Amino acid sequence: MDALKKNGILISNECYKQIFSVYLSGGNPLFITSDSLLNAYHVLYEESIFRLESSMAEQLPKILHAMLNNLTDIDKNMRGNPELVSASKKKAKLVVGIALRLIDPSFRFEDAELNKILQEECQKIKMAQIVEKPVWLGAPDPSFLSLDYSRYKPRGFYTQNEKLQRYFRAVSWLQSIPFRVNKNEELLAILMLGNTVGHRRKRNEECRKFYDIYESFIGKKDDWDLMVAAHEASFIPRAFSKDTLQLTRKHLHERADRQFEDRPKISDQISLPPEDPNDVYELNFRIISAYRTPSAILFQQTTDRRQFFHPFRSYPNGLEVCIAIGSQFAKETLEDPHKAKLLQAIDSYQSCFSGDSLYYDYLHALKALLDDAEPDAPDFMRNDAWQTKSCNTVLAGWAQLRHTWALQAKQNAFYAGMSMLPAGFVEPDPEFFGRMADLAIRTKRQLKEAGAFNPKYSLMQDLTRLKELIKTFESPTEMHQKMFELPLEDMTVIVKFMPFLTKEGEDKQTLIERMDLLKRDVKNGKTDKYPQLMSNYEQYDIDLEELWDRFENVSRRLEVIAHKQLRGVALNKSEEAFIKNYGIGIAGMMMYGGNSYYTPRDDAPRIIDVYYNPELHGYLHVGIARPRKIYVLYPWEGKNVLCEGAVMPYYEFVNDTRLTDLSWKEKLDSSQRPSVPKWMKSVISGNDLVRTQLKD
Repeated sequence: MDALKKNGILISNECYKQIFSVYLSGGNPLFITSDSLLNAYHVLYEESIFRLESSMAEQLPKILHAMLNNLTDIDKNMRGNPELVSASKKKAKLVVGIALRLIDPSFRFEDAELNKILQEECQKIKMAQIVEKPVWLGAPDPSFLSLDYSRYKPRGFYTQNEKLQRYFRAVSWLQSIPFRVNKNEELLAILMLGNTVGHRRKRNEECRKFYDIYESFIGKKDDWDLMVAAHEASFIPRAFSKDTLQLTRKHLHERADRQFEDRPKISDQISLPPEDPNDVYELNFRIISAYRTPSAILFQQTTDRRQFFHPFRSYPNGLEVCIAIGSQFAKETLEDPHKAKLLQAIDSYQSCFSGDSLYYDYLHALKALLDDAEPDAPDFMRNDAWQTKSCNTVLAGWAQLRHTWALQAKQNAFYAGMSMLPAGFVEPDPEFFGRMADLAIRTKRQLKEAGAFNPKYSLMQDLTRLKELIKTFESPTEMHQKMFELPLEDMTVIVKFMPFLTKEGEDKQTLIERMDLLKRDVKNGKTDKYPQLMSNYEQYDIDLEELWDRFENVSRRLEVIAHKQLRGVALNKSEEAFIKNYGIGIAGMMMYGGNSYYTPRDDAPRIIDVYYNPELHGYLHVGIARPRKIYVLYPWEGKNVLCEGAVMPYYEFVNDTRLTDLSWKEKLDSSQRPSVPKWMKSVISGNDLVRTQLKD
């Protein structure tokens, strides 16, 4: 009570499965937080990217098969050094072949020696435990000492099904193997691979779409990829020589010197620092490049042992992100022995936090939460407690965004009562809600252009899940009898396909065969053969495009209400009703249909590792725990109204293994639960978040 009186806000130890649940309680007047809208955005965004990645997982094996087929005679007319040609071709085949085996277990090489390496390497990747450099990749050297195989452990939403787990390992593998410009064997190998998808080849455009799909979402790639190699390979004559490779190398270095942005900004390898203080990693290609994010570029600089030593900065701090996007509070709160130099480094890299992609638009929206409060805002929005809450919100949002891009982003972590009370209040930051509405418009547009709203993706996904469900029952009849005992998501999948599943007397094997035929027809766009099924399916399927429209509308209404609050304008009945029903509204945006929000899933916690220190063998994780209730004393008509809302608590800690969402939730429920960051404790009841009984 004392803390609430002093600060006007207090994060409680009341814990919920989902953030909308707090707004369904019907107790005190509500306080609609930016956290609640951000969490709804991320649930909807992650589902959209999940569908896109499910589609990409279908395309990757075709591209890899084509690359290997085109490698067969790539050296047919090559003249020069036969040993170098043979070694480069072998390396190219192995890197691609291992990725193909990871995603397609049936793939084999004809060559017994290559098959042995293939099998051993895939086993190590699936175990995701050791740190070593395999012999076939060459001896350890300063820029490539070893591989941390734990990077191949599926994380984020990629753990949801086997297909995405395989895709995660394959893409992560292709992102991790460097083809360095200064190494003849590696340079020739990537040029050979570039030739397999060269400009004149029919599949080039299909590959380019696969490779470039996320640039408008995240931003620039950090390394040269196969598409750049395809362009460079077009200048290499068949009758190459060491001189030819040297000329190509010279050209690539000149290109990197002219276009400084072409140089890697993030080192994801276990390596020694380059001698040149301006470089973070040797100039190289990857078959697939991960994308650079502003926080990863920043962390690369703020942990550079060439600049920060005695003591070395072993891990970055999440507050650096808040400082970079404008938080004076974070700047004053940050504790570090190198603080003056660190703030100077952050200031020099602030330009990395602006650009032309959805990622930067998102950061721009978060920035509104760190700006000075509106002139008419309540006094509590000017104190340190509110700034602490705002930094928590920003970092919780950033952690959720990094969770979505776990694979594609490059890693581098009681008061007097009143006779009539208002329904509640909106966090009085209209600029934030306006920016979120604008962000929703661009998000929807880019997702639509990328194909995320193609109904075939969700249909194929549901068919795969249905087939897995059918296999768990003795017969279709047993499945019908026991479907209501299944989790809601699985029961819904069965209901969607009910017209297809009601063939009397059919055994399990016949049903599976019919399903395989249906899957092929869906894949080939022949859904018109199943009018009754499609009509039923559309009734139950989630229309993501419509949900994004709804999200924009909710954001606009919150913007208007926030403006009215600040100007002292009374809300109309429609706006009062909107606040009262806000919990139901965001539950719908988070894909809880009907009244399913009464039994929410316990899947809110998210975790992702963002930084690795190989010397300490520790992984900096950032994430969110289950939602917590926040109490706010909101000034209204000369008195303080006790309101309740919800926040997503931000966590930041080092762990000796990479955590998945499931292992993070287990850690939260155990005696190993980490403390919240030190700077957050002043606004939490009891100074930390503890294990507590879950409320629906």
